[in-house]
Amino acid sequence: GGITAFLAATMALVEHDLKRVLAYSTISTLALIVMCAGVGTSNAAWSALLLIIFHAVAKSLLFLCVGVIDYKLDSRDIEDMDFLIVRMPKVAAMMNIGIAGMFLAPFGMVISKAVTLKALVDIHPLLGVALAFGGGAITFFYTKWMGKTLMVTPAAENKEDAISPWEWVTLTGLSVLTIAVCISFPWISSGLVDPYITSIYGASPTIETATLILIVVIMTSLLVIFPIGVIYNARRKDYRLVGPYLSGVNVEETSFAGAMGHTQQPDTRNYYLSRWFGESYLLPGGLLCAGFFIVIMFGVVIL
Repeated sequence: GGITAFLAATMALVEHDLKRVLAYSTISTLALIVMCAGVGTSNAAWSALLLIIFHAVAKSLLFLCVGVIDYKLDSRDIEDMDFLIVRMPKVAAMMNIGIAGMFLAPFGMVISKAVTLKALVDIHPLLGVALAFGGGAITFFYTKWMGKTLMVTPAAENKEDAISPWEWVTLTGLSVLTIAVCISFPWISSGLVDPYITSIYGASPTIETATLILIVVIMTSLLVIFPIGVIYNARRKDYRLVGPYLSGVNVEETSFAGAMGHTQQPDTRNYYLSRWFGESYLLPGGLLCAGFFIVIMFGVVIL
């Protein structure tokens, strides 16, 4: 589980296709849940169940957002997500709700992973390595995805008219569900997860009431204020587009004079680290390592 969680997260670093990014990150999270099951403590089981709940709602929202964008804009490449907040402001806001739920503190996935890290370190510090480095890779690709969607330009055309009412109903429903799960986190924990964990282990992890309230307030505020602010600013026509530093002579706010005096438009692209990561590099070694530990596991069981 630990090997798969780490390798799947790092394989996602080189991917442009958002469906493949989501697929690899899903594999990584599921492997982390398996890792928690392997650890077998109450903390690990508690975090695994919360990982399942938070991951289910946030990831389903992201998959549907990518599907709608692919169908309407004919691309699901990260590099084609430029100015999405202007082209499809409501969808971009919903997508960023899902992204925030997946990797930003203090949302549920991060709370679950924090408890998971504690559970792993309690067994052995080395077990936390897969989660720490895998989590770093996840932060890397979600950040570059979010950054692309929030770029603005006055020239982009709004494409949301092509989205059907049923698509809006589903997207809105999943967005509201993601927010609702964050709001009801203490009750989900105390009413559903804690009783089950207590029935199995005799006790469950406890979080102070004041801490829970603070977490819920922060999560709710960010998930409600953020999309409202994004949609409001996307609709404004009076914002000023500030030109970046282009290491040359700016002709306008979004272009510069390059070599031989030619006017050029800057083009931003993400790093994908394809020389070091990716399925072709990591999969053979990962299969060998995972296979080795599976053999050890069955050997211990037989003995």
